[in-house]
Amino acid sequence: MKKANKEGLHSTETPHDILTRYMTEKGMRKTPERYAIMEVVMKMTGHHSADEILTMMPENFHVSRGTIYSTLALLVECGLAHSHHMEVATLYECAYERPAHHHYICTGCQKIWDLQDSSIEQAASKVKTPRFKKLRCNTYIYGICNICQAKLARLKKKMEKEKEENITKEEKRFARINEELAKAAEWFK
Repeated sequence: MKKANKEGLHSTETPHDILTRYMTEKGMRKTPERYAIMEVVMKMTGHHSADEILTMMPENFHVSRGTIYSTLALLVECGLAHSHHMEVATLYECAYERPAHHHYICTGCQKIWDLQDSSIEQAASKVKTPRFKKLRCNTYIYGICNICQAKLARLKKKMEKEKEENITKEEKRFARINEELAKAAEWFK
């Protein structure tokens, strides 16, 4: 099985091999929980929070939230996963055998989508980096997705309608006061 590592090179190491080698080099314990979490992350599609990954764990593997977080950090360190730090949570995605890509991020709902655009890599490759070896480029394009745009448009319309109704109510109240003042003025004549 071929794998693109951090440098974009290919090897025949499996995710299990990569994690084992990395933990051996760092003198870390090779626990069944770490391998189970790695298996879940390797099967993931899309971008998920640690809590979502916890719910994806097999029923026979009860792991703590702390184990999830520390193992996800480990998977990012050894290049098997990528992390994306959002306003509300950090989202993780599988990096094993996945092509380099960039992301759209909605600032409304905090969802993240993959963006494949070779012009970004071309532009990044032209950037001069003296005394620095580029390994990869991550680009985030922040904006508002079409669903959030529709919600904002409905909210704006609702607020305009409420403002219009409030002005009408205010005008009616002043008209009523004006009528009462006119009646009172007649009474004093």
